[in-house]
Amino acid sequence: MPQQPFGNPQQQPDYTPAEEQVVPQDVSDQPTMRTEAVNSQQVQAQQAMPGNEEGVDMDVATLERELTEAQRQAGEYLSMTQRLQADFINYKRRVTQEQSEGRLQAQAQVIEHILPVLDDLGRALMAVPPELAQHPWAQGIQLTSRQLVSALQQLGVRQVGMPGELFNPHWHEALMKEPRPDLPEGTVAQVFRPGYVFGERVIRPAQVTVAGPAPSGEQNVSQ
Repeated sequence: MPQQPFGNPQQQPDYTPAEEQVVPQDVSDQPTMRTEAVNSQQVQAQQAMPGNEEGVDMDVATLERELTEAQRQAGEYLSMTQRLQADFINYKRRVTQEQSEGRLQAQAQVIEHILPVLDDLGRALMAVPPELAQHPWAQGIQLTSRQLVSALQQLGVRQVGMPGELFNPHWHEALMKEPRPDLPEGTVAQVFRPGYVFGERVIRPAQVTVAGPAPSGEQNVSQ
């Protein structure tokens, strides 16, 4: 007799193998990392497609505007730098010129204070009697005068106002006009006080008389 299985077959529970018990899940609302990567690649592909030329044109236009603005600013900075450089050069030139003029002015003032001493030495030599011209003290005054004149010449000072010079209102101060048939009209006839010029700067004009036309009587005699 065949053996019957233990228990009541009608009471055995129904079951399904594990591989058959698959519960479907709704994943439509839960994007995965793979889905996001695919979407990103699709966006990049769409941007690279020729159909997306409008976005590329907008980027090029923006870059061109930025480049134009950068060039404008560079031009402004270059102009500003050039103006500053020109202002600095002009300032340096002006300062150098002012320093040079100030130095010349100071030297001219010192020379102006020395000239009266030179005048006194000249008057002393003119007052020496002929018999005492070779006396040691007279020779000493003459030597001092020569050394002082030499020092002024080394500084660039020259004497103006010599008989026979053409009268120059910038260098000569006319005290009077005297008839001198032996001199051309308008020339220096006599010097009362010599003048001195330092470069182009007149330190002191010479006081002179100017030769004028001879009287009509003398002219007739000379003719």
